[in-house]
Amino acid sequence: MAKGQVLTPVTLLSVTPATTGSRSIVAEPGREQEAALRLGRIGFDHVRGYLEGGMEALAGRPDLVWPTERLSAPMVAEELAGANPPLVLDIRNPREWAAKHIDGSVNIPLNHLQERIGEVPRGRRIAVHCAGGYRSSIAAGILHQYGITQLTEMAGGLAAWEAAQLPTISEP
Repeated sequence: MAKGQVLTPVTLLSVTPATTGSRSIVAEPGREQEAALRLGRIGFDHVRGYLEGGMEALAGRPDLVWPTERLSAPMVAEELAGANPPLVLDIRNPREWAAKHIDGSVNIPLNHLQERIGEVPRGRRIAVHCAGGYRSSIAAGILHQYGITQLTEMAGGLAAWEAAQLPTISEP
């Protein structure tokens, strides 16, 4: 692995540079197959291998691990109401986004994030989310790989936003 690849303590994360097309997995020991299956379900089919020992194997390599801030949905809502609100990046698929989304959010599906990375503004804080938090962890890693580091991940995704009874809109 090269410096600059983001690792977060989630079940899996793509950690191989985006340019290779294949991925390696960081997973809890014994859950590598599940992680590969889940990656395949969201469009990341070329899994090359996994990091033996999972996150614990990286304990002595802080140069390879960048933390990603995670905020609750109410905290993200509070930031959106502030003077310098983050851009909300919704990485769910277009149908999910059209059905309901946070007003003002930008939809770039996770499986198109790398090819559309130029649409993500630099120099502005980004709040990334998905439906439940799984895909957004992967998106955070991809964003870090491309040097977009002013970001936060909304814990629990849109499900947490709705559970907090925060407003959503839908497209006709």
